[in-house]
Amino acid sequence: MKKFLLISLMALSLGACSTIQTLQQVVGTAVSPTQAIVAANAFDAAESGATGYLVYCKANLSTAQCSAGNRRSVIKYVRAGRAARNQIETYIQTSTSVPSAVYNALMTAVNNIKSTPAANYIGGQ
Repeated sequence: MKKFLLISLMALSLGACSTIQTLQQVVGTAVSPTQAIVAANAFDAAESGATGYLVYCKANLSTAQCSAGNRRSVIKYVRAGRAARNQIETYIQTSTSVPSAVYNALMTAVNNIKSTPAANYIGGQ
């Protein structure tokens, strides 16, 4: 589990990660389950880094990057992403196409997390 967390944090911290960078919102009515799985995995990596960031901030509240506003934003984006990811998992389990609105909500959450200080978190700066 520790290795997974470390790998996830490293993946999140690498801003040039091609998988996360190439994921974009779609305009159509549905997304294939394969595309949705890739997006869910991107969110899982972002969520892992965001969780590590929040743990770090809990012990370092006085640092500027751990301001209350930043922490609230990260929490809000993670919650929105989890809700969308859970919906996507339901569609994948039934092998049906994922509505683009749900997929886009997940991608918005990933992009929002990437815009916070959590995206730059690398194991306890």
